[in-house]
Amino acid sequence: MENQRFEALSRICLNNWHYIKHRTLSFDDGINFFTGHSGSGKSTVIDAMQIVLYANTDGRGFFNKAAADDSDRSLIEYLRGMINIGEDNSFSYLRNQNFSSTIVLELRQTDTGVCQCVGVVFDVETATNEIGRMFFWHKGPIPDHQYRKADRTMSIDEVKNWLLANYSKEECYFGSHNERFRKQLYDIYLGGLDAEKFPLLFKRAIPFRMNIKLEEFVKEYICMEQNIHIDDMRQSVTEYGRLRHRIEDTCKEIEKLKEICGQHEAMMAVRKEKEQCGYFARKLDMLQDRRKIQESQDKIQALAAEQEKAARDAAAVETEIQDLTAKSEELLRKISSSGYEELKSQLKTVNELVEHLGSSQARWKQTADKLTAWNEEEITSNRTLWDIEAFETGEISGEALKRLQEDLSQMRKEVERQIQDTRSQIREKTKELTKAQEEIAQLKAGNKAYPKELEAVREILQTQLFLKTGKSVAVEVLADLLEVRDDAWRNAIEGYLGNNKLLLTVEPKYAKAAMEIYKELDPKKYYRVAVLDTEKVLSDERPVQKGALAEEVEAGRDYAQAYMNFQLGKVIKCDSVDELRSHRIGITKDCVLYHSYRIQHINPDLYTRSAYIGKKSVRQRVKLLEESIKTLQEELEPLQAMVSDGERVLGLEFLSQDLDVYLGWKKDKADYVEKQQEQKDLRERLEQLKSQNVAAWEEERASLVELCKRREKVLDQLKLNEDRAKQAGENERQALIQLNGILSDKERNHQAQPEFDAKLQKLLEQKQESGAAIRYDLLRGEYLRNQEKAQEEQDTEMQKLREIRTGYLRIYPHRNFSVESESNEEYQKLFNDLGCDRLEEYRKRAGEQAKAAVEHFKDDFMYKIRSAIKEALQRKDELNRIISHLDFGKDRYQFYIGKNKGSDGRFYDMFMDDALQIKPSDLDMGLDNQLNLFTMEHESQYGPLINELIEIFIPPEHATPEEMETAKRNMEKYADYRTYLSFDMQQLIQNEDEVLKIRLSKMIRKNSGGEGQNPLYVALLASFAQAYRIDLKPGLRRNPTIRLVVLDEAFSKMDAEKVASCIKLIRGLGFQALISATNDKIQNYLETVDKIFVFANPNKKNISIQEFEKPEFEQLKEDLAEEEDEE
Repeated sequence: MENQRFEALSRICLNNWHYIKHRTLSFDDGINFFTGHSGSGKSTVIDAMQIVLYANTDGRGFFNKAAADDSDRSLIEYLRGMINIGEDNSFSYLRNQNFSSTIVLELRQTDTGVCQCVGVVFDVETATNEIGRMFFWHKGPIPDHQYRKADRTMSIDEVKNWLLANYSKEECYFGSHNERFRKQLYDIYLGGLDAEKFPLLFKRAIPFRMNIKLEEFVKEYICMEQNIHIDDMRQSVTEYGRLRHRIEDTCKEIEKLKEICGQHEAMMAVRKEKEQCGYFARKLDMLQDRRKIQESQDKIQALAAEQEKAARDAAAVETEIQDLTAKSEELLRKISSSGYEELKSQLKTVNELVEHLGSSQARWKQTADKLTAWNEEEITSNRTLWDIEAFETGEISGEALKRLQEDLSQMRKEVERQIQDTRSQIREKTKELTKAQEEIAQLKAGNKAYPKELEAVREILQTQLFLKTGKSVAVEVLADLLEVRDDAWRNAIEGYLGNNKLLLTVEPKYAKAAMEIYKELDPKKYYRVAVLDTEKVLSDERPVQKGALAEEVEAGRDYAQAYMNFQLGKVIKCDSVDELRSHRIGITKDCVLYHSYRIQHINPDLYTRSAYIGKKSVRQRVKLLEESIKTLQEELEPLQAMVSDGERVLGLEFLSQDLDVYLGWKKDKADYVEKQQEQKDLRERLEQLKSQNVAAWEEERASLVELCKRREKVLDQLKLNEDRAKQAGENERQALIQLNGILSDKERNHQAQPEFDAKLQKLLEQKQESGAAIRYDLLRGEYLRNQEKAQEEQDTEMQKLREIRTGYLRIYPHRNFSVESESNEEYQKLFNDLGCDRLEEYRKRAGEQAKAAVEHFKDDFMYKIRSAIKEALQRKDELNRIISHLDFGKDRYQFYIGKNKGSDGRFYDMFMDDALQIKPSDLDMGLDNQLNLFTMEHESQYGPLINELIEIFIPPEHATPEEMETAKRNMEKYADYRTYLSFDMQQLIQNEDEVLKIRLSKMIRKNSGGEGQNPLYVALLASFAQAYRIDLKPGLRRNPTIRLVVLDEAFSKMDAEKVASCIKLIRGLGFQALISATNDKIQNYLETVDKIFVFANPNKKNISIQEFEKPEFEQLKEDLAEEEDEE
């Protein structure tokens, strides 16, 4: 075991700790021995180690616990170095100015030699005794400066800065949070130790004042607590109890439901009375309807008789009218034979014809008048004028009329064409005018009217650059960044730059991103727009020649000026052709350009319409646009007048109807005079006939016609009366049909109840026998009133039912039944169910729950307790195996774990008996037997114990908090497998033929000397072996742990042989030990330890420490002997 790798404490560095200003101690991987007089400072170093190993700067519970002076030091006393200066307990400090202290442990891996350091640094404010602290860790050994600068200790900030400067994030850690550092300390730095068990064991080991009983020590540190879950088992048992209570509650609920059902029957009796009254009222209503039907049938018969009489009277009047009509017709024949009627008919026809011919003549004249308007038009030819004149006189021929029609149509088409052309010109000029007005409005508002596609790309770039960079990037037009110094050269600059002045620009650092965005745009839409590479143009310097056009441009951005130098730096300003020819590129103020050996005028639009550079370009552009608007408005006026004049001409008469229409009008015009004469002749002949007998006949016939009309009115009235009687009869029949329908609906919806029918029939017969007239409507009203009264009584009974139901639902709110429902179905059903099936169901479920509880008790409790006990026994065997190979001299020890000898031990055999089998299927399911739920006849040996143990895990009902706390403690106790065990150690004594085993717990209590301490040390070291997992194979451990065991004032009552035996045990288990004892015991250790540290503190202000390696022990022995002789 000693060859296994581990983290050895190789050095400790102390700065400003108690009476030590600065000291670094080196330790052996084996047994280290601290010695010196009491108060010499041994505990000072041990307490410093504990601060780091526990990551605890409080110190309460471990500072100076084994020191002989029984002092109780605090952290501030250790840091400042408190010294007593008088017998009255007055004191002072060694350190009275602000300072820092350091405690650092260096750990070295025994197989690789790789080091790491864990430590703490304190900053102390002496005026207030305030302490700042920081724990830290870093890879590598203690540095050469040993956390000091010059002659002082490094502060917290200085240590922190040194760590950051010399180690990566993964190679160091620091922080003032104790808990976080403690977690990393145990999980990582010390190799993975139990954060709760290790500190407790380490603290108890150092003083070794073992006031704990041996059996308790083995129980706590050899057999760890295990969490045995009892929730499922406890829930199953509790659920069975609930089922039993539910059976009792169900019986109570049945009584409540019985009361509800009785009240419901009382309410239903009143309801039946109400329903009978309602039934009588409905039946009487139907009898009343039958009476109305009979009355309707009688009325229909009367109306039929009235209709028949009116029909007879109408027939007589019709005969009279026929006689009068015959006489009138006879007179008409006499008049007709005289020719009067024929002439009268002819005159009517002629009158209609004359009216038609007159209309044609009027239309001809109206059309002729309209045609004369063409006489004033310049486009009208002489032939057309002659034809119009002939039309006006009516002498135009058919051929001339057709020619006139064609000429007018042709002139109209010509006018329409001219109007169309003129309107096209107006549209173009209006479009130009609108564009100019919009542009001038933008310019006056301070915005240049850039092309739409330029503005679109500008907006796209701004948006996409924001998405890419997260910043608002300005996208500007080059022209907005330029100003012209001398206006005389403005046009030349505008013209030469052309569309280059419309380049889009961004800050150079965004140029590449802007060009990448532009590259992805639609080339068909945005090919006229370009983006300037401001980054590249700024990096390429371009010299400007003297007299170049670039001198006249001032740019607002350095990259804009660079581009102007590139474009205009070689374009020389010239005044004449000779000057132009003397340069490769030259330009004049009036925009004549010499380039590539050719001379050319620059397009004026580039410096007029497309002038964008600087603020003056805006004013120039506004002036140009205002002139353009005025010119366009002047050009539009005559064009609009032409359209108006053309539209007027199109409104003139152009003979749009068919030629036959006009020829017909011409013919009617010729016949008009002739027909007027014929009309006159017929009127004269009729006047002659009227002077003869015809006039008398006409008068007599008129009288007959008048009388006939009067009789026709009488006939109409008679027919009207007949129709009215007929309609009234029809209406009455419809009413009868409706009454029958209503009655049929009532009878169809009526549910006959023979019981109620018999009662009503008897009642009506009694009224008939009394001779009183039966008024169905009055009787119906009486029963409706009785129905209302019964309804009130029903409401009263229903309110009582609600109150009973409400009281029930308060007790049983989970039922969620209706309080208001008149139906009692759900209550009645539940009453029936609870009285029969439900109780049986609960009994069945209680039996099933009993089975489940036994299963949970077996699986979740008994088996787990038995498993935990077996694991404890196995751990005991493993530890016994470990210590069996160790040499304790003539003594041998082993751990004992067995059945608890106290009262709790009575459960042990129940858990550990392999023959014990719980069979829930054999459990008697009878309710009476279930009262003793867990009594199992075939397991009578353990049944009472099972019942007794189970009762512990059933929480008491309606318990006080104190009772619940007591129950909880009992549950926790009996859920701990260690309750059922005894723990001890045995000393093995070999006789001739047998090995005697002596239980040490009682012996140790009697013997307080070294004999009692030895087995305790065995138990202690076994606990350390378990804590450091020494018994595990190396491959099973995550990382090597420390193996440090510190024993302060150890082996005080042992002789040299016992000391050697214990140290041999420590060495055999592979521990690194630090043993402390006063110097009077040093002879017991010289032969067994690997390194000795001698402490001295003669003036109680300055601790000195001497280190002795093994070869120096003999010299030390001699020195000690001399000291003894001197004494």
